[in-house]
Amino acid sequence: MIFSPFTGVDHHKKSVTFGASLMSRENDLNFNWIFEKFLDAMGGKEPHCFFTDQCHAMKTAVPAVFKTAAHRLCMWHIMQKLPEKVGPTVAKETDFVSRLNSVVWDCDLEPSDFEERWSGLISEFQMEDNGWLSYMFSIRQRWIPDYYRDIPLGCLLRTTQRSESENSFFKRFENPRGTLVEFWLHFQSAMDQQRYRQKSLDRDSDHSLPQTKTLLRLEIHASTVYTHSLFYDFQQQCVDSLHSCSAGDSSREATTRFLDVEDSMFQKTYTVGLNPTTWDASCSCKLFEKKGYICKHII
Repeated sequence: MIFSPFTGVDHHKKSVTFGASLMSRENDLNFNWIFEKFLDAMGGKEPHCFFTDQCHAMKTAVPAVFKTAAHRLCMWHIMQKLPEKVGPTVAKETDFVSRLNSVVWDCDLEPSDFEERWSGLISEFQMEDNGWLSYMFSIRQRWIPDYYRDIPLGCLLRTTQRSESENSFFKRFENPRGTLVEFWLHFQSAMDQQRYRQKSLDRDSDHSLPQTKTLLRLEIHASTVYTHSLFYDFQQQCVDSLHSCSAGDSSREATTRFLDVEDSMFQKTYTVGLNPTTWDASCSCKLFEKKGYICKHII
């Protein structure tokens, strides 16, 4: 039988299992039923974004059940195929695979930058006639994060580390020769371990404060409200704001003030918008939309 977990990300940036299914075969009918039951279990609330592999049956079933969720393809599954698709000579004797990975996994690129760097690599290694690469580029909006940066927290599930750790996590409790009862007991043990880890991290965050590195009031306040794992990401933004950001030109449009911020780390200029009435702020890097905490450019 085929085991299919529903995986998300918790407030400690750890993988969390919302549910799982066992099916005899992957077809439209089975996926429709499974997705409907999952939606019922979630009280009818759809996810913002739904990541799957390239299974044709899911391509049909996801939009049939989830009317508002954006359906995207798992980058990890796609990039696992890359060495096979380009052939052993290119995969083993050149740095094409590593360089294309660095382009694909860079969620700070603008779509135009991604297209330029992808096309440059394809031309350099003369891969214009590779049908698989051409097809994956033609559907880039469905799997490259640069094209769905406006989906709330859309970049949290795209990491290769998360996909690999989930596969490894469940394989520890897997026994191909076991019975269904044994599988269920192993799955329950896996879930107990996952819940215990989350409770331990909750306890640490509730009863201790992380050490701050700056005198910024934003960082001090964040240390009291964020979980430790999220705080350390935000803390790095605070530190970087002091060492790699400088103010450039400013302008005003209606009630919003705009400021160009030069980022020496990325050698780029980002535009920050601020409404002084509501104190709503936004940045062209879209870090808040992608990962849920404000960037060094806004700080």
